[in-house]
Amino acid sequence: MIISVCFTIKILNKQSDLNLYVQLIEKSIECAKQYHKVKFYTDEETIKHISIKDVEIQIVNTNDFYFVDDFKIYLLDIIGDDEVIIDTDLFLFAPLNLGDDNDLYVDFKDHSGKDWYIEHLNWFINNGIKELFPNFNDKIIQVPNIGILKFKNKELQKNYIETYNIVKNWVLSKNENVDKGISIILGQYLLGMLMVGYNVKYCYKNKNHYIHLSGPIKFEKNIINNIIPNKTIKII
Repeated sequence: MIISVCFTIKILNKQSDLNLYVQLIEKSIECAKQYHKVKFYTDEETIKHISIKDVEIQIVNTNDFYFVDDFKIYLLDIIGDDEVIIDTDLFLFAPLNLGDDNDLYVDFKDHSGKDWYIEHLNWFINNGIKELFPNFNDKIIQVPNIGILKFKNKELQKNYIETYNIVKNWVLSKNENVDKGISIILGQYLLGMLMVGYNVKYCYKNKNHYIHLSGPIKFEKNIINNIIPNKTIKII
């Protein structure tokens, strides 16, 4: 298994967050490479800020990336069958165990009734998404967190990539300066709709040991040092 991590500074909401993301990336990779080969996908603009060793670095063209999950969608088309994508704020403390042969592997089970989903779902409904995607709805559904992302079912993967890009282009046609937080709908809510009827493996606490600082928790003061107290981390 190869762990694939990706990041570009182009998706940052605030450039002042760069130092934090550098620390997250370096620590996430440091943890992962203890158990797996690691690949880091990035761009020329970003790599000059990152200090990592013993990791394969792949430089890609990120000119068309805007939302945080654009990079993952790009990678799904090019990575090998032995690669698993993890977020830059996910820290492995043991080898990642995918287990049985499922259609899709993700991090943990979430639901769309939470405030950060509802806020953005309303934007989609109000802007006429059903004209493009009639099955789109604002009902509460089970949603996967894609802090870990691996497809075994290529039909589902293809459908996900195509749907993501269609809806992304529709969003940008409505407003080129749209809130980047909408990415949570593109990356996770759409997959929640598409994965119905498929076998989905949730990796969290299922013979796995890792921490994922999903959402705003990563911005808490000294959070990285608090969760990994016995590891040194570069302070920028």
